[in-house]
Amino acid sequence: MLRIVIAEDDINFKKELIKILLTMEGVSVEYSTGDGNDALEALIKIKPDVAILDIGLPGISGIEVAKKIREYMPFLEIIFITSFEEYIKDAVKLYASDYIEKPLDEKRLRETLDRIKKKLLEVENVIPFKTEDGVKLINPKEIYCVQASKKRSIVYTQKEKFICDYSLKEIEELLDGSMFFRTNRSFLVNLFKVELLKDNNRTSFEIRFKGSNYTAYLSKELYEEFRRRVKAIYKS
Repeated sequence: MLRIVIAEDDINFKKELIKILLTMEGVSVEYSTGDGNDALEALIKIKPDVAILDIGLPGISGIEVAKKIREYMPFLEIIFITSFEEYIKDAVKLYASDYIEKPLDEKRLRETLDRIKKKLLEVENVIPFKTEDGVKLINPKEIYCVQASKKRSIVYTQKEKFICDYSLKEIEELLDGSMFFRTNRSFLVNLFKVELLKDNNRTSFEIRFKGSNYTAYLSKELYEEFRRRVKAIYKS
């Protein structure tokens, strides 16, 4: 369900907008207001998926609401609906999902909300990793392995490797245990990505991955459990 908060001071326009939204499948209007300050408080409290904001709000403008809410909800989808074309640049800077001019283009609104729905379905399958540069949203299927690095971890993905602020134990709790296996004290491995094992020394194997130069290590004490888990994957 796509949860929406509306901020629009034109009562008749707001009624029309709500009426249209209520005809859409998988959409829920959680709250509506005509005041910018009230809208900001509602967004923080409700934490919806989408904010539909008029730019010319009393109290504080829709642009200011968007700027402030970005501090609390960096991934909130924002749609601006307004008569003021000159604010398009501001909307772009705030990563707005769309900027729809009045009178309301119903077809465009529906298309935008459908696009957001699809995007959120994809996002449901990602995990947020805190890094020095912000939060990275990563689909676990893209992860080859995770390596402990003191109190933090190095995450190896198809596109990059990066250091995140979680310990290996914390990441292990976030990831699906049927997909990932702790191969020793330092590595957590995506079993679906494993290509082969190679003798490393008397206590460990070297793990090689499909389509990657990354390597990880498996304790020989855990070999039988590792083998059983890999077999279970390919039987399912």
